[in-house]
Amino acid sequence: MAQVAAVYGHAVEATVLAESATIAVDRQVRIVTHGAAIPQLAQVSALKKWFALIEGGDPPPIEQAHRLLLEIAQRPARFGRWARLLGMVLFSVGFGISIQPTGQEVVVSALLGVLVGLIVDMSTRSPRFSAVAPLTASVGVAVLVLSASKYHLVHGGTIDLMIPVLFVFIPGDAITMAVVELSAGRVTAGGARLAQSLVALGVLAFGPVVAAAALGLSDSHVFDSGVAPTLGPYAGWVGWAVFLVGVMLVFGMAPGDLPWAMAVGLGTFAAQTLAVHAFGDVPGTYIAATLMTAACIVLGRGAGRPPRYVMFLGAFLLLTPGSHGLHGLESWIGGQQMQGIDDVASMVSLMAAIAFGVLTAAAITPLTGMRGIRRAED
Repeated sequence: MAQVAAVYGHAVEATVLAESATIAVDRQVRIVTHGAAIPQLAQVSALKKWFALIEGGDPPPIEQAHRLLLEIAQRPARFGRWARLLGMVLFSVGFGISIQPTGQEVVVSALLGVLVGLIVDMSTRSPRFSAVAPLTASVGVAVLVLSASKYHLVHGGTIDLMIPVLFVFIPGDAITMAVVELSAGRVTAGGARLAQSLVALGVLAFGPVVAAAALGLSDSHVFDSGVAPTLGPYAGWVGWAVFLVGVMLVFGMAPGDLPWAMAVGLGTFAAQTLAVHAFGDVPGTYIAATLMTAACIVLGRGAGRPPRYVMFLGAFLLLTPGSHGLHGLESWIGGQQMQGIDDVASMVSLMAAIAFGVLTAAAITPLTGMRGIRRAED
């Protein structure tokens, strides 16, 4: 914003929070509010081209630049309603395979992904419903999974069957970015984002309690027994590839940007797998987050490549630890307090590792890279 303003001879200052920004242009102040949400990724790619046009040495008249910017902001979603629903199914199935690589997980994630996809679609059409959409999805998913478990239609791993389809509501990215903001001294933004994220996790964890009560079950039925993997050693690679295609459809990524996002995402998975094997969960995740962020900074500099944020998002979601927190809260509710405490502690450790990895990569790159990461945070 400051660079564009300078091109047209203006001075700008801005204070950005999670859901609002105060912008001063030549001492004229404007407050902009917007709910914290992931933007359409095709719009982000178009915005990079707009920046290149403005900063390319021969900027268009300011009226034309403004008109082009409005056209980007007003673009419809890159994919239609049914494509986004398919994306939710792929999103759920891909993440489910990473948690529980079994045929049961694939089938349940696909079926429940349709339900959650319809709920998400309804929430985009009705602002009032969006406030209760996470709880509605959590209760609905828990009722179906616990009923299936009660009548022996599924075996074990009930929490692992619930989490993948609720992933779209899990604020793992917001939790991690809250730690980034707090570490960078943005106390108000980071504190607000962290508090909101923890409440969101609590709402999702409350769903199985409501479901168990509705079915006449005790809280102990919200359990998690292990299930042996059945999909083979390459299931994780297939799962994350499917997940990244789901990211493209759900968040409106331009298809031409998918190969770059896929390369960074699967590269991050490979780095995490090797680093965790060599050094353990927390150091390995820190190394993977550092390499992921550095790769996005370097690759995003090219004029013909996607913006850093587009490559960053899928890989970042791959690393986010929010599912550990939801897993822990639900285990706690189900009577396994020690397992619950262990999972929540794991979430805290992993989100700190990811946050410090992002900050480390930003700190060791040139200033242009730091600006790119700050845009991604906001």
